[in-house]
Amino acid sequence: MINFRSVRAFVLIGALLAGLALVPDSSGQTNTENFAQFEFNFNNPGARATGVGGAFISIADDATAAEANPAGLTKLIRPELSAEVKWVQFTREVNNFSHVGTAANFQMVSRDFENSVVIPSFVSVVVPFGQLVGSLFRYELANFKTTYYTKGAYVPPAQPSDMGDGWFFFPVSSDLTMKVVNWGGALSFKFSRYFSLGGSFGLSQLSMTSRLSRYYLEVFDPGNIANEATIDADDNSFFFNAGVLVRPMKDLSIGAIFKYRPQFKVPHDFLFTRFPSDTVVRKEINFNVPSSIGIGVSYNPLDVLTLSFDVVRVAYSDLTEDFVITLDSTYVTPADYKVDDAFEFHLGAEYVLLTRAVGFVFRAGFYTEADNKIRFAGDPLQAADANGLFARRAQAALFQEGEMDYHYTFGVGFLISNNFQLDVAGNLSSGSDEVVASFVVRM
Repeated sequence: MINFRSVRAFVLIGALLAGLALVPDSSGQTNTENFAQFEFNFNNPGARATGVGGAFISIADDATAAEANPAGLTKLIRPELSAEVKWVQFTREVNNFSHVGTAANFQMVSRDFENSVVIPSFVSVVVPFGQLVGSLFRYELANFKTTYYTKGAYVPPAQPSDMGDGWFFFPVSSDLTMKVVNWGGALSFKFSRYFSLGGSFGLSQLSMTSRLSRYYLEVFDPGNIANEATIDADDNSFFFNAGVLVRPMKDLSIGAIFKYRPQFKVPHDFLFTRFPSDTVVRKEINFNVPSSIGIGVSYNPLDVLTLSFDVVRVAYSDLTEDFVITLDSTYVTPADYKVDDAFEFHLGAEYVLLTRAVGFVFRAGFYTEADNKIRFAGDPLQAADANGLFARRAQAALFQEGEMDYHYTFGVGFLISNNFQLDVAGNLSSGSDEVVASFVVRM
């Protein structure tokens, strides 16, 4: 017996693939679904900053200030070397891994996929020249890896009675790695003991490798590929940070920072199978790292206790600026995809316990990470025919809204002497876990 649902789905898939030939040239990120979620390292570098939940804008009193708030470099009175290494485990939840049930009563089956990386994430050297302080640094702004597969996203019909049990999109396998490294310098000037200005700037380097393969059937074999989207590229851009630090009284510090982050161009190849030969469409897309602006306050109610609080506004909408449609271009537009700018909040505390031999520093913190997944914000039912209805509902299934992530941090530091400090911190959340270690050598 012919399975009507399967036949109709393959007809729609054929129309979908044919529509790929009509993709216009453009620039911007794309609606290949593995672009829906990235993990950026927007928390300030250093195990010390991690331990206090990243609330470091107004503290910024070590070499990591070159990134956290370059105005804080004026607090350093001796040359200083700092380095950080971290282990990060990413957890990617695939909401539409598969489904059970029927159109009238179905349940999405989700699955978590985990990947981990070890990152030499930050190194810096700082040299004071009186009121002027300079720094050179290397910072990994992003180092992200995700590998996952699906059994075919389920696309429920517009009405439970339509087309039996609904449709299935292609089974998918995806492998993506991305690294953004900032090489830069920083300068800070102390106008008075109450006020400092600083800036950092430099070259950003992107390295990205991505392969997303869609298969006609759940057989992950090269001969079964329906279409494939690939990126294998490097590019260079620039960044700059501008910060200010004000200390209106002895126990109170206020800082602010603006971070302009890089924008890259990479070639995106889309292969789709068609008779009599395969066709490859190449687009140049922009990959935009979201910029941000933040303000922080720290207060010392006791000489051994520091409380800090930061508010950061992240321009996540940069991710969909000049968005490119590489799939279903006949039925969807860039305006259908959206990410909202968001406020993120950081809160931390640091307590110093001094002994005759070693100083111990205990830290705890918390911060929020807003939903930064690209989502389909258009009307899935706004279509003139069945092909358009399938295309728009498929995109709604592939680009789903995410949730805010809550990070809980903790750390400990060891002040071996006035010349050496070692810090270790942990960062736990549903989306990623980190273990961070850093050291500071003062000369």
